Amino acid sequence: MNQIFSAINKSTAQVLTAATMGLVLTVSAPVASAQNTAFTRPGGLGMVVDAQRLIKVDGSPARITVGNPAIVDVQILPLEDGVGDILLVAKKPGMTDVQVWVEGDTEPMRWQVNVVSGVQRALESSKRLEAPVRATGEEAVLTGRSSNMIEHQRSVSAARASSASDSFVDTSVLDTSGMVQVEVKIVELSRDVMKEVGIDWNSGTARATGSGTWGVVSNFAPTLSNGFSLMFDSRNFGAKLNLLETNGMARTLAEPTLVALSGQSASFLAGGEIPVPEAGGLGTQTVSYKSFGIGLTVTPTVLSPNRIALKVAPESSELDYANAIPVVSGDGSTLMPALRVRRADTTIEMGDGESYIISGLVSRQTMANVNKVPFLSQLPIIGSFFRSVKYSQDERELVIVVTPRLVKPIAKGTHMPLPGQDKEVLNEVGTAWGHFLVGPASGEQMPGFSR
Repeated sequence: MNQIFSAINKSTAQVLTAATMGLVLTVSAPVASAQNTAFTRPGGLGMVVDAQRLIKVDGSPARITVGNPAIVDVQILPLEDGVGDILLVAKKPGMTDVQVWVEGDTEPMRWQVNVVSGVQRALESSKRLEAPVRATGEEAVLTGRSSNMIEHQRSVSAARASSASDSFVDTSVLDTSGMVQVEVKIVELSRDVMKEVGIDWNSGTARATGSGTWGVVSNFAPTLSNGFSLMFDSRNFGAKLNLLETNGMARTLAEPTLVALSGQSASFLAGGEIPVPEAGGLGTQTVSYKSFGIGLTVTPTVLSPNRIALKVAPESSELDYANAIPVVSGDGSTLMPALRVRRADTTIEMGDGESYIISGLVSRQTMANVNKVPFLSQLPIIGSFFRSVKYSQDERELVIVVTPRLVKPIAKGTHMPLPGQDKEVLNEVGTAWGHFLVGPASGEQMPGFSR
């Protein structure tokens, strides 16, 4: 019997011990969970608009402050097992501070929250932009280097889209040279003579349209059969233009060469200014000046090392006394001429060194020639039988040839001698006879010649 009671007591003790251990484990489980909780350390937090972030603190939050509630909304969740949960809700792009005081602590825990939009986050993860966009709150910063203007515009568009205020800071660098030299040739063609010869410029190509009266037309027309394709070969076009000028079919009005930075404008005017009287205050009269002649304004934009976007605004104006108006002055009247203007404004894209032709600016002038018999043509009624009027119309077309080139300035300190400078041989007898007898082996040339 004693052995039986002894076994029962041992079993009871083991059960009680196991129960006690289970109780201890059950009671100590929450403590172990609280110790292993990953609390959110104070510092910087990044969020996307409309996203949520849970902050865990050790203790019950007693007070919370937000720098800008319009950027981040804060909600305190119920305390669970001694762990405080704070829910952050991102509302709009920006940067703000969140400070939390826990019961029993005098120093707050501080988080700096940076809220960005979905576009900003996508740009940060994308590596396709040469000049990356870095978003900080509502602002965007454009950094890095762009190889050409097209890539730079892509980065600018991305920075503007990622900025909440549509403004950004551009600190990027453009590697493409931004200096463009624009060669312009403004030529006036007589359409009457061109039609007589058999060349039509308005058909899109300079092709033969008639039999012509010149024997050279049969050889000249085929070379111009692709006239507008010559805009990519300025040398051939220049040769054919000289042929037109030699035969009186064309006249070069101006041939300026302008240099401008990318995105900036350069202008040219060859002509004059006419005074135009204007009425002033208290019966006074002022004078303003109106420009006329051949004018040109170009605005180049370098897109890449081989592509240039060019805005061209040519203008040709001349005085028109046929439509002049009298202007009354103090002692009489002054005849003020009108202006006949031909103007164009276009934007084109072309390669470095290519040429482009702008045409179609036609000017028409009607003239009347009167042939009459003296005295008899002035008689009433029968005078019209002794005079005749012949009307003629002169049509002229303005053709503009534009050739942009990417250029760079000459390096500092580079010596640029004029033709014959620094190499001219002095007029000495020995030098002259030495070159005459020995030839090029003497190393010198005849006097007055240059290397």
